[in-house]
Order: sequence, then structure tokens, then C-alpha cells
Amino acid sequence: MGARGPLKLPSHLRPVHDTQLANTVAETAPKQAPEKPTAVAEDEALSAMWDAVVPELDLAGLLSPVDALTIEMLLRHIVTARQAHAEIGASVVLHDDKLAGGAKKHPAEQVFRSESDMFLKYAQQLGMTFVARARTPATKVGDGDGEANPFASPAVG
Repeated sequence: MGARGPLKLPSHLRPVHDTQLANTVAETAPKQAPEKPTAVAEDEALSAMWDAVVPELDLAGLLSPVDALTIEMLLRHIVTARQAHAEIGASVVLHDDKLAGGAKKHPAEQVFRSESDMFLKYAQQLGMTFVARARTPATKVGDGDGEANPFASPAVG
């Protein structure tokens, strides 16, 4: 009960009294990096990106072996966005005498924008954004002396 009486909630909402999180598959899934897929290993740009990104995600405990395809798609969006950005060059405006105004937006700009948007969606799912990390409960990891971390989130562990 608040200072002004009971909290008035819309009829489609109900208060949650138990603050314990339910057990989830994420808690029991093996925490290890997936193997690099052959399609990624054969592509130089994807392979280099995999080697840069996957160890960091694994270090944060965010990966499971089933995440290989999700990571591959994330990396493909990064590589395609970078290719589109390189195609654009120094100017987003193309000059074309066949157009009435003589100038138009570079078509690769739309590719860059859509690939960047898809990358962001995958990054959110993998916990790679500021907001995603803020919403992910920390695990109770000690400092090596066998004691739990007193600053870790009590929601997990």
C-alpha cells in the first residue's frame, strides 16, 4: 500500500509478488563458444571477425554451442554493412546527368542502413548492446578465493 492508498493497475496487468526468477534454459545451457562453421572459416573476412568477436562473448559467458548460426548471421550483416560503406566512399550523393536534379542518394546507403539495423537486432539478442548487458543478470562469480561475488546480481545463482 502506497502513501496514497493501494496501487491502481489497469485490469490487464497484475502485480508480481515473487521476485525470484524462474529457472530458465539459459541457466542450464553449457557455457562455451561454438565451433567455427566451415562456411565462416572459408571466408577470410567472416573468419577474422569470428576470431575477434566470439572469444569476447565466450569470456562474458554469453555463448552456447547452439549459437553458431546466430553468430554467423550477425557477422554476415557486419561484413555486408562494411562492404556497402566502402562502396559509398566519401559521399552519399551520386551525380547523374540523366536525373532532373543531377544528384541522387547512393544505393549502397540503403544497404548499409538495413544491414546495420539487422546487426543491431542480432547484437541485442546476443547481449552485445549496453541495454542488453544492463538487463542480463550477472552470475555469482568469485574472485578466485572460493567466495561468491557480493556485488553480483542475486537474481541468478
